Amino acid sequence: MPQRTTYRIPVLLALLGLFLSGCAGVAVSVRPAPYDSPESALRAIAASGPADEAITATANILIDRQGEKYPLKAALMMKKPSDLRLESIPLLGTPDFFLSISGGELRAFFPGKGGGSFYIGRGTARNLSRFFPLALPAGEIIPLLMGLPPAEGEAPFPLNGEWEQELYRVDRHEAGKKVRSLWIDPAVNLLTRIRTFGEGETTAYTADFSEHARVGKGFLPRRVAISGDSLPELTVRYTDPRQIAADEASFSLPVPEGATVIHLDD
Repeated sequence: MPQRTTYRIPVLLALLGLFLSGCAGVAVSVRPAPYDSPESALRAIAASGPADEAITATANILIDRQGEKYPLKAALMMKKPSDLRLESIPLLGTPDFFLSISGGELRAFFPGKGGGSFYIGRGTARNLSRFFPLALPAGEIIPLLMGLPPAEGEAPFPLNGEWEQELYRVDRHEAGKKVRSLWIDPAVNLLTRIRTFGEGETTAYTADFSEHARVGKGFLPRRVAISGDSLPELTVRYTDPRQIAADEASFSLPVPEGATVIHLDD
């Protein structure tokens, strides 16, 4: 008889009870050093952000929909640019929700009678919004969860840079319109805010990053807050972030025996 697939994440769960990492924040120097250009500022935050290895953490997530608040605790494993694995941590009982994004494919599993329901589809904003409170594509959500700007692709885009109080702001334009602004703390070369714009330069969403802690060779924000006019407010607080070695195969959920498979893109 074949063995049933388990959806534990051993590497993650082994880390959940460990002692919190010691670096609770990043000290800010008195006088920031200027950047030579917007491009040099982006290179600086790329060098100080999370490394290319996977990161595990316990995430305390609070979703606020017009005053209605929904808490969720989960074990996360994430890797830039677009790999994620999530397992819920309920107050009692076994995990009741699993989600993975790998290679542009979304998989979600709800255990239950008769083997449960297993969903497979592309990692689009529409598909992700069925299981995650942000209607954004995987290539945008995962960098935000790691305190990074979404990948811009290979084409060059016009950039402007200017000082805004003690922060350096980089604006990216496309077809003559501002599409995204980044606020960078030059004292520590860390990204503190992203604002993405929609039609008419209305704000699509704002993401704030704070309480950065060293994880491996880079820094990860312990607090991520995302909000927008058409989005619920999402606040994520990480505890015990760790860097581990994990390949792409470690992220994608295998289909369990007996589960009902539902294809989202049919």
